[in-house]
Amino acid sequence: MKIAWNEIKYQPKKFILIEVLIVMMMFMVIFLSGLTNGLGRIIMAQIDTFGDVHYILSKDSEGVIPYSNLTMDEQTEIEGLNLENPTGLVIQRSTFMKEDEEGSQDVTFFAMDTYKYLTIKTEEGYAAADLAENEVILDESYKAKGIHVGDTIKDKSSEVMLKVVAFAKDAKYGHSSVAFISSKTLEEMRQKKNPNYTWQPQAIITSQAVTADDLSEQLMVSNKQQIINKIPGYTATNMILKTMTWVLLIASAAILGVFFYILALQKLKQFGVLKAIGMSMGQITKIQLSQVGILSVIGIGIGLGIALALTPFLPVSMPFYMRAEDNAVISASFIVISIICGALSLLKIKKVDPIEVIGGNGE
Repeated sequence: MKIAWNEIKYQPKKFILIEVLIVMMMFMVIFLSGLTNGLGRIIMAQIDTFGDVHYILSKDSEGVIPYSNLTMDEQTEIEGLNLENPTGLVIQRSTFMKEDEEGSQDVTFFAMDTYKYLTIKTEEGYAAADLAENEVILDESYKAKGIHVGDTIKDKSSEVMLKVVAFAKDAKYGHSSVAFISSKTLEEMRQKKNPNYTWQPQAIITSQAVTADDLSEQLMVSNKQQIINKIPGYTATNMILKTMTWVLLIASAAILGVFFYILALQKLKQFGVLKAIGMSMGQITKIQLSQVGILSVIGIGIGLGIALALTPFLPVSMPFYMRAEDNAVISASFIVISIICGALSLLKIKKVDPIEVIGGNGE
């Protein structure tokens, strides 16, 4: 380790190109990972924010909340379970426009009969439990579109006017920004087209553990991850994007392996001298791999630091989300793959004949 570090310390120009390359590649991989997580979160962020709760839906919905339809009998059955902190939820796609302005914006309404139990990341100073009829909490991305607290927006399908009382972070569902309204507000909106409509939740959310044995055949229960996996487009999108990230990671580390191999070829004479003075192949292997590890760790630290430093300056509209566990896995994998690829140079070093190399006849 000491020999490997001393060479880097006293001959920095020899290693600066590789170090810059590691920083650039690590930054690209981490940044792509952040975009991957961000694109995944715009599909499921609000469900994730609700936490580890259970969802009771109609069985024919196959776990997709907007496809669920709980009948009065099924609601009565669920009420008979005496669940802890039950919350009714309806998810509805719509569009709205700002009062006295042209142009509409897509939105996904989350209507709930109570906001006491579920987590919503509202701005400081406002509690979601205070949400009243004809009021709305919007995802913070609408700020960039010129909407402010106190503004009035109009739901285009029902023409019901809603007052913006707060903004929320990470309020996303199915590639759309979320707007939170009360069950009474949803009733008013739907009664514009169907006067007989009364509140009918698509799902009942509870913090209590519920199993299929507790329910009739017409009902099903799903946990957070099962609900997320059933959101249309989530599984396929997440798989494709994560595959792209890992392909870039492996390709980047492999390219570094080629550079380390070339660097080893330039040092064959030095390795020949080390062999001539009695250094074993095991000791040379330790030096070579230590050097690869040191360069990788330094480059990864700088690349990761740059990515983290840029995060606060990215626009709110950009789907970017970094997770510490992903960064740790990517960094560790990058180091391991770099060392494995860098170890290929040992095959060439092993064949070095000290006499030939020192005599000038080596490759």
